[in-house]
Amino acid sequence: MFDASTAQAVAAVVTVAATSAATEAGREAWASLLELVRRAVRRSPGTSDEDALPVDPQDPAQVRILAGLILEEAARNDDFAAALQSWTHASSASLGLASRASGVHNEVAGNANVATVIQADTVNGGISFGHSPLPANSDEQ
Repeated sequence: MFDASTAQAVAAVVTVAATSAATEAGREAWASLLELVRRAVRRSPGTSDEDALPVDPQDPAQVRILAGLILEEAARNDDFAAALQSWTHASSASLGLASRASGVHNEVAGNANVATVIQADTVNGGISFGHSPLPANSDEQ
C-alpha cells in the first residue's frame, strides 16, 4: 500500500536527488528515477513516448511537477509503487539519506549559546518547558 508516510519519503528523496544532480550519486539517482517513470508512463493508458516529462533537476517547478506525477502513478499502479519504493530505498542509501531516515540528528556546536535544546523528530502538539504561559490578561510581565 502506498500511504502518506511513503509518499512523503518518496517526495523527499526525489527532491534530494534533484538537488544532488551535480554529484555523481545524484546524477545516477535522477537518471534511474526518470527511467523508472518513463517505463511506467509508457505502460499507462492514454500516454505515449512523446509525452514530455519534466526532466530538469535544476528547475524547482519541474521537480514539483515530476514528484506529483510520480505520486499519482504510484497511487494507481501497485507495480510502479513497489518499484518506486525499491528506488527510494536504494537512492536513499546512495545519497546519504539512510542514516537520516533511521533517526533524528540534531547538532549544537561551535559557540552556540543556548539555554534549552529539544531534539525530536515529528512533534504533534505543543512543547512545554515545565511552566505554564501567563494568562492573556495578566498584569505580570
